[in-house]
Amino acid sequence: MFEERGVHDVRFLGSDDFIKAVESEPTFAIISGGDGHAIASALSGKGFQNLKDYIQKGGTYIGICAGAYLPLPSSVAPFSEFNLSTTKVENIDCTIRPLDGIPLRVAVKYGQCVIVHPVRGEVEFEHKPLRYLAPIYGGPIFRDPIDDDVLLRYRAFTQNTEFQILKHVASGLVLDRPAAVKTYYGKGFLYLFGPHLEHPNYTKANRLFFEIIGLKGHRWIPHPSRHMLSQPLAKAIADLKVAILGLENRSFVVGKKLWDGSRYMDLLNAVEKRRRALDEAAQAEISIPLLKIRDVLVGTSVGVETDVDEATDLLVQTARACVDRYFQGMVKDR
Repeated sequence: MFEERGVHDVRFLGSDDFIKAVESEPTFAIISGGDGHAIASALSGKGFQNLKDYIQKGGTYIGICAGAYLPLPSSVAPFSEFNLSTTKVENIDCTIRPLDGIPLRVAVKYGQCVIVHPVRGEVEFEHKPLRYLAPIYGGPIFRDPIDDDVLLRYRAFTQNTEFQILKHVASGLVLDRPAAVKTYYGKGFLYLFGPHLEHPNYTKANRLFFEIIGLKGHRWIPHPSRHMLSQPLAKAIADLKVAILGLENRSFVVGKKLWDGSRYMDLLNAVEKRRRALDEAAQAEISIPLLKIRDVLVGTSVGVETDVDEATDLLVQTARACVDRYFQGMVKDR
């Protein structure tokens, strides 16, 4: 989304660098989707404190999906360290026992309760007076707030909505509930989004996201730097593609999230798309973890669903580092 709208001064950071970067008071601090428990654990202590101080002084926090859950009221550690919003969620159930047999896509354990994901994929929401489309992948369904402002409301399902519970139950749980809220803390703000307005297939939602947070895009300027594609990186990408395609319809539990081949391919595509923007040294550096990931995926045992955590984390970090270098190059060239 940032790339397409010509916003290049963006960093994609791991938790340690993110925690430090918040101290420099950036324009926005964004935490997007992923494993909320893992993110909260990584930010526990100094991370949450730095974010509180940053927002208190006038900073803007943007939470999407997992990032939107983090500041909501909670007694569950370490989420309880970051209770900046009073808005609660509708999609929580404390009566489901036990979790055995319930797919992770449908419900994720949260303390003594579970966060329920009633639908996945495309939904329609309203930003008065207009309606927009964007997907939801486990993001919060808010209750009407007392102190926060409602920015968006879920209004309808589409033919592309995937129901994970009975349709009439999902309708009662989702429709007409807030899809995004704005929280005030000190001199700053928190924008919390349930659906993924940043999804690249939903350009109208992308524009709305920029409008809501008050960010103006620029004319798209192609990256002028192009390098020869090194043979090691080309081979590493091709070999890893074959390994990912070999996963077929298998799924893997990584932390508290369910992964499949399409997720791995999205991350690899992020690397492949920007590979020629990397110099020879960077290409060589990135090819090493891709080969290691390929070996792990090829060696996974059928029926064993928890043996890819390390490889998955390595792929996430490799893609993140590649995209981060790409955006730094964009800023330098401009």
